[in-house]
Amino acid sequence: SRFTFKLTREDDPVWSSDGSKIIFDSNPEGVSNPYVKIATGAGAEEILLKSSLETIPSDWSADGRYVLLHVENTKTKMDVWALPITGDKKVFPVVQTEANEDVGRFSPDGHWVAYESDESGKYEIYVQAFPVSQGKWQISVNGGGAPQWSKDGKELFYLEELVVDYIHLQLL
Repeated sequence: SRFTFKLTREDDPVWSSDGSKIIFDSNPEGVSNPYVKIATGAGAEEILLKSSLETIPSDWSADGRYVLLHVENTKTKMDVWALPITGDKKVFPVVQTEANEDVGRFSPDGHWVAYESDESGKYEIYVQAFPVSQGKWQISVNGGGAPQWSKDGKELFYLEELVVDYIHLQLL
């Protein structure tokens, strides 16, 4: 079923844990920003954050208090930020370095964030505490992407990077 009706790109849907709302990005002004809409499709969408930077949702905390975003910045490439849904709604960086950080995912208890980063020269999966980082741990060793927590938070799944070796044959 069609959910939105603008003639712009609308992408990257993220469901609230109770299934009542969906956050997605849309670019009616040329730059993607996060919007929220009731999952039944009734009513209009509401912009959550208006930014001049590409700002795309990647996860919503189980308690409904935060949304993780990846923000594209010309100085720091892609970064993971958090947007409180209630209160002052002041967005803040979760991971912001000179490397690309992307695809942030909350653990089910909301105390950890898994993400992918290319700081080692290739994408790997990392985990750090949330909301205040108290160090980070590299989880993957052979490349990794698309982290996803198990429902109980005791396991973290990710895609390992496939490396294809080519054999060059020389015909005599």
